Amino acid sequence: MPAADLAEGLLVVLRWLHAAASIVFLGWSAVLWLDGPPRGDPAAARQRFKEITDLSLLVFLATGAVLSFDRLSHGAGGLYAGVLALKVVCAVVAYQFAFRWRRVGLPVGGLDGRIVLIFGAATVFLAAVLKGVFESGLSSSI
Repeated sequence: MPAADLAEGLLVVLRWLHAAASIVFLGWSAVLWLDGPPRGDPAAARQRFKEITDLSLLVFLATGAVLSFDRLSHGAGGLYAGVLALKVVCAVVAYQFAFRWRRVGLPVGGLDGRIVLIFGAATVFLAAVLKGVFESGLSSSI
């Protein structure tokens, strides 16, 4: 198997992990924000939310660094870098409020949870924008 195929396969796995972390983080946040702790156990919900936020943050940092480096090293321009910076800012805001929301007990419908979901959704939207910006940059340079 050529090295290029192996590298592309690894990038596919990293993109999948990045997307899966997003689904888990936003999904669990939405469940807690809309319905509250499963089985009415706030201590267990806080612990599970801590585990999910910590693990998804590690996955985002590791996969995001590799994926960003790959795209930036393949000719992504200033627009890509600008949208990427905005995406990172939205993700930082989402996680800061996730940590704060956890500290105050994950109240159903709480403002912190709402901010997590809004900025998390904006981060996912910006990921789609990044894909379009990168692909349009490649097609214009061919």
